[in-house]
Amino acid sequence: MLAKLHTFSLLGIDALPVEVEVDVSAGALPKTVLVGLPEQAVKESTHRIERAMVNSGFVRPQDRVVINLAPAEMPKSAGSFDLPIAVGILAGSGQFKSELLDRYAIVGELALDGSTRPVKGALSMAMAAAATNRLRGIIVPSANAGEAAVVEEIDVIAVNSLAQTVAFLAGELEIEPTPSRLNELFQELSHYDEDFADVRGQEMAKRAVTIAAAGSHNLLMVGPLVPGRPCWPSGCRRSCRCYRPRSRSRRLGSTARWGAYQRVSRC
Repeated sequence: MLAKLHTFSLLGIDALPVEVEVDVSAGALPKTVLVGLPEQAVKESTHRIERAMVNSGFVRPQDRVVINLAPAEMPKSAGSFDLPIAVGILAGSGQFKSELLDRYAIVGELALDGSTRPVKGALSMAMAAAATNRLRGIIVPSANAGEAAVVEEIDVIAVNSLAQTVAFLAGELEIEPTPSRLNELFQELSHYDEDFADVRGQEMAKRAVTIAAAGSHNLLMVGPLVPGRPCWPSGCRRSCRCYRPRSRSRRLGSTARWGAYQRVSRC
């Protein structure tokens, strides 16, 4: 039986669509074949997935399982393919049926007990899912839900385990989409307790910061912390008050870059 799911692969800071195809057919000996240019972390996922399924109360198929990650020429890395592959194996082996597989993208890493772990680039994947105009939402680990919910155009479904994901897709469990806190977060993070006007002296450095802020340019400050520059660590933070508020698209782009390196705080 063939099952198809939607997911995304992180390439740099961009999320690219990937189709997960899982075919479970009778074979003389149980065997799992993973194709589609998977890198080492993805190749090792089959062992995690098998134990996660068994420890979640499902049955490991004793058949030939072929998993294809399309497009074949694009490298696939990271552990975000664990959850979609596991769901595909369960659907392909007939352990549950769902009409939602075409409407939701699925990303997430699995622990051996079947619980989900956070992945890199959840915001980039949510933005890519919204850009397809074909998906209703995206299923992500609970730890990534706040980050992904910044994208208001799609539903973000937070799951804690493989069993919970299957129950949602099978219609046995209702999970409300994670609400977006975009405007609230922007207002909260746009207020600063420190003021750039508190910096005394250092006229040339302050002029460089002012020019960079006026043109929305990047600024790199180098040099050791010596007695003549004691306030510049906090001065860099104070310089945020000089910059004009950025547009929504630019803020999302900056946050997506940080999310690709797992430096976004879990909301």
